This record gives sequence, structure tokens and C-alpha cells, in this order.
Amino acid sequence: MADIVFPICMYFVDSILSGVYTRNFLKEKFKKWSAWVLWVAIYMLIQSFVFIIVDNKFPINEVMGIILNICILLSMQLIFFQKDLQKQFFIAFSFVAGREIVKHIGSVLSIAFSELWNRIFDILLEKGVLNTMDRLYRWIDISIAAITIVDLMLYALLLFGYLFLISRKFVKKEYPFQLQENIFLILPCIAALCISVTIKVLIISVENGMTVIIYDTVPAAKFWVPFICVLLLLSIIASVVLFQKLVEYNEETKKRAILENQVQQMQREISEIQDIYTDMRGLRHDMRSHLANISLLVKGENGSANEELERYIGKMEDTVKKLDFSYKTGNPITDIIIHQKGQEAEKKQIWIEVDFTYPSKLLIDVYDIAVILNNALENAIEACGKVDGQKRMRLHSYVKGSLFFIEIENDFCGAVVMEEESGLPVSSKKNKKLHGIGISNIQRCAKKYMGDIDIVISETEGRKKFNLTVMMNGKPAAS
Repeated sequence: MADIVFPICMYFVDSILSGVYTRNFLKEKFKKWSAWVLWVAIYMLIQSFVFIIVDNKFPINEVMGIILNICILLSMQLIFFQKDLQKQFFIAFSFVAGREIVKHIGSVLSIAFSELWNRIFDILLEKGVLNTMDRLYRWIDISIAAITIVDLMLYALLLFGYLFLISRKFVKKEYPFQLQENIFLILPCIAALCISVTIKVLIISVENGMTVIIYDTVPAAKFWVPFICVLLLLSIIASVVLFQKLVEYNEETKKRAILENQVQQMQREISEIQDIYTDMRGLRHDMRSHLANISLLVKGENGSANEELERYIGKMEDTVKKLDFSYKTGNPITDIIIHQKGQEAEKKQIWIEVDFTYPSKLLIDVYDIAVILNNALENAIEACGKVDGQKRMRLHSYVKGSLFFIEIENDFCGAVVMEEESGLPVSSKKNKKLHGIGISNIQRCAKKYMGDIDIVISETEGRKKFNLTVMMNGKPAAS
């Protein structure tokens, strides 16, 4: 009876853990608990049918058993989850490899537990506790049940621990695999499966018509087999960790390159605008002088002011005022950026409040502040633009000692999803590789000055507000 109950219970554990493990990587087609229960039931029934009923009539060897397990899991994934073949192959191979290796570790631990249990049995016999056949049979039933339960618990805990570590270390689950990357991840799993088959062949042998277990003839194997198996599991986990580090490094390199290009482009654009700004400042001064002279000449010739002419000159003065930047921050570069973003906000009917002053007494590169302002204001304008009705955003800055703070607050609609790893908002745009790096660039600039960013999301009177605070530490400049 135990020969049937234990495998079925083991398949039940496989069904639960495989479902949980797969859900960590793939998007579900049916987001209901009933679908997950159906997964567990179908997976367990298929395994029971193939490896108990079919195997009794047509024996399945170890290699074929592994291939069938992988095919069953892949088929289940295609039915219950959205198609992503690269991840599906990694999930199937890593799960089956872990399952096979864990069985070897569990078998050795089971032998150790059985030996301990037999010692208890010997003690009870010596003390005469098991002095009747009825007690003896009852003890045998208890022994079978206890060993089966312990074996099952060991198997479940070991497999859960292995799958949990992979799921936890595999942070970039949304990352689309390339073929060569998938091969890199699957190869350690294939190696583990090959060694697992080899171990199974070596553990049991037939000598003189009798079955011989290697643990009886070579006691040291009780140490080396689980030790090798643990190393195999760690090699699979290590390949996942290494892969994640490579992905993070590549992403960081791309973001840094984009940031450097952004700064260089901004430097070129601002340099050109600064020349225009200087020319405009001279033009404003000359125009005001010309208008003042014209007004005096008109009054001097006629002896009295011409109302129509005065109105015309007044309109010309208003036009000249438009050449002035609306915000005086203490630096022409921040003047230009805030002026440009203010005009964009005005076009989208966004009311903007600005209270920003450039920290001239701190050693903070103006181009780093420019990157922060450009990205933060662009994000705020984009978020505000999606809000119905009145739209508001606010830019504020202040200095505390050597610390410089920038606050940008804006209205928004919808939901903000935070990435678990970075704690930054996930981009709502379809192409997350090209978009969504604005806030990470802001954070990178802040950390350059031993600072960081803080995001607070609040709701007052039905209005959702997104508040971004940037802190930068700059030693005071020499006076």
C-alpha cells in the first residue's frame, strides 16, 4: 500500500510546487483559484497515470521518465499560461532537475531516519514492550506511516527550498530571454539530470542474482551522494544569480550610456540656447530704449500724447516682455529648462507653480540639476496631461546646510506600480526598455552627490498626487 500512497503523495507535492513555481515566471491565462486547483488535479492525475499505471505494463527507464516529466510540465504550461517558450523551457528543466536531485538527497536522509527508527524498535524489543504479535504489527504499521510522512516532508521541504531560492534570486522575471541566455541557464540543469541518472545506475546493482545497494557496500556514499547533489543544486542557483548580475550590469551600462548621451545633448542644446538668450537680452534692452525714445519724440513733436500711438507702443512693450523668461532661478540653464517646460505645461492647460532657486553656493554641477529638472518635469507634465479637469503641478527647491532639495508634485490618474527590486515606479509605456528610465536617471544623479530620491503617493479630496523629492549633498563652494 505504501508503495502506491507515497508516489501519489509525492506527485501531489510536485503538482502544488510546480504550479507555484511556474506562476512566479509566467502570466496566467485564467486568474482564478479554480484554475490553480485544476492545475494541481490534472498534473497529479497525469503523473499517477503515466508513472504508476503505464509504468507497470510498460516499464519506463530513467531517461524516458525525465523526458516525460519535462513534456508534461511544458504541456501544462501551454494550457494554463501565456506562451513564452524560452522561460517555459527554463522552468521545466530547472524544476525536473531539482526534483530528481532532491530525491537522491531525500533517500539518504530517509535511510538515516530509518536506521534511527530501527534503533528505537530494538530498544522496545529489549524492554519487552513489543511482546505480542498484535503490538508488533501495530508498530510496523506506525513505522511505515512515520517513515512515509518523514520522507514526504523531507522531499517537500528540500524541493520547496530549492525552488524558493531560484524564484527569489531570479529578480528580473519580466526580462525576455534570448536563445543563448536560455542555453546558459539550462545547461547546468541538463548536467544535473545526467549525473542524477548516473547516480541511480550506480546506487543499485545486481551481484550473484541479488540486489545490492551502494550505501551498504560503500558507507562513504551516504556522505558523497548528497554532497554532490547539493553542489548540483547550488550550481543551478549560481547560474541564475550570475545571469541576473549580467542582466543588471547590461541594463546599468545602457542606462549610463543613455544618461551620458542625454547630458551631452542637453549641453549642446543649452549652449545654443544660451547664445540666443544672450542675444535676446541685448535685443530686449535695445528695444526698450528705442520704444522710450520713440515715445519721447512723439510727445516732443506734438506737445501731447497720442492715445492710439500710446496703445500701439504699449502693445509693443508687451511683446518685448514675452521675450523675458518667466522664471529667474539664478542660472540661465535652469531658467531655460523651467521656461521651456512651463510653456509645455501651459499648452496642456496645466497650472504650474514654481519656487526654484539654483544653489550657487553649493558644488553641484548645473548639468546634473538640469537632468533632474528635465526628466522630473517631463514626467510630471505627461502624468498631469492624462488628468481630467483641473491639472496642477508644483516645483519647489530649498537648501539646508550643504543639502539641496528639489520637490516636484503633480496630479495623476490611474495606479502607480512599484518595482520590488528598485522601489521605483514601473513605466506604463509599452516599450519599457526605451522608456521608464527618467526616474532612475534622476536617482543616479542624486547618488552622485551622496543623495537619493523619495516618492510619496497621496490622495486628498479625490485628487491623486505624486510627490518626488530629490536630495543632493554638495559641499559649500568657496566664497
